[in-house]
Amino acid sequence: MPDNATATGAVLLGAGFSRRFGADKRLQPLSGGRGVTVAEQTCATYSSVFPHLRVVIRPEDHILRSKLQQFAPDMFIVTCADAHLGMGHSLAAGMQGISWQWAFVGLLDMPFIRAATLQALIDCAAHQQHPAILRPRHTQTGKDGIPFGHPIGWHNIYFAELRACHGDAGAREVLQRHTEEVIEVAVEDAGVLQDIDTPADLHRQV
Repeated sequence: MPDNATATGAVLLGAGFSRRFGADKRLQPLSGGRGVTVAEQTCATYSSVFPHLRVVIRPEDHILRSKLQQFAPDMFIVTCADAHLGMGHSLAAGMQGISWQWAFVGLLDMPFIRAATLQALIDCAAHQQHPAILRPRHTQTGKDGIPFGHPIGWHNIYFAELRACHGDAGAREVLQRHTEEVIEVAVEDAGVLQDIDTPADLHRQV
């Protein structure tokens, strides 16, 4: 399905190095998931809702790429050779060439988010009368006392700034420049907060 200016899509950032986990967390099977890996579950959920999906990985991620090809043709895999320089570079790579109206930027290591939550975010974007940034806010304080999660929805007016991101800050500076345009979307889904940092996280129940 080709990109177009009225579409809504998602960009999943998955080019990290899993240093805290101690192994490639993207390829780890989820507890009770019948062998389904973290990356596969995340992509399966997103691809069931979004008509356009991009995933950013590293050039050497051959095994990961082979597992994710099952989601083609709805998914376009982007490789980022500069991923070691920080998430900002992965974000910039993922946003290149997109002509959608909205892009929701999420993380490949967040497999517990629900499809219904993603659909609610898409619906919220469709009803906006002006450019905005949508941030899911969990109704209860989440991990580390931070209620905000992923994915974050960006109107295309912000795409140029996202393509210019670099370093470790990701989109943080863009968010700080546009705090007045941020709209909080209340959700009850703890999956918007739960990423995979340690092996124990593979066993979480949402």
